[in-house]
Amino acid sequence: VARLRSVRVYVVGDVQRPGGYDISSLATPLSALYAAGGPTSIGSLRVAHHFRGEHLVEDVDLYDFLLHGVRNRSVRFESGDTLQVPPAGPQAAVSGAVKRPAIYELKGGETTLATLIDEAGGFTDSASLGHIMIERIDANRHRETVTLHIAGEESQQADREAIGAFLVKDGDRIRIDPILPYSEQIGRAHV
Repeated sequence: VARLRSVRVYVVGDVQRPGGYDISSLATPLSALYAAGGPTSIGSLRVAHHFRGEHLVEDVDLYDFLLHGVRNRSVRFESGDTLQVPPAGPQAAVSGAVKRPAIYELKGGETTLATLIDEAGGFTDSASLGHIMIERIDANRHRETVTLHIAGEESQQADREAIGAFLVKDGDRIRIDPILPYSEQIGRAHV
């Protein structure tokens, strides 16, 4: 078997070690990003631009691989290609009763709460859908708390529709509280 040839690829933008790298011609954008040490703390994991000269070959969504293990069939690198990582786009934080609490970069135009929860691995078994709080920056640059109005135990289908319709915005902090312990439920019922 003949040796695989290597190609010179330039990884630029918000990466740890920008520069030129000799990688296998079969390497993926993720391989090139790994060679450059990954994105910086402000670099995007949502999109990386693959350029050939001045022509945009493709945009690569790294979340597909990092969160879902999906390896898209990316266009192969040729010598002189550039992988550019821009600064991260809009972000929202998810905490509480989800499987992967973290700060997530929102994709493109409109991201629903259902999509964001899916990226966070879904709800834990102890999640209380009746207790979802969203801290948001309003038009006057003040923080406000938005409560998602859902049916709770009355209708799980209505809950899922409300979560699917709610649009997440840049800077949102979403907290999903766990179901109250039995002792606290009893205490609240007698108040």
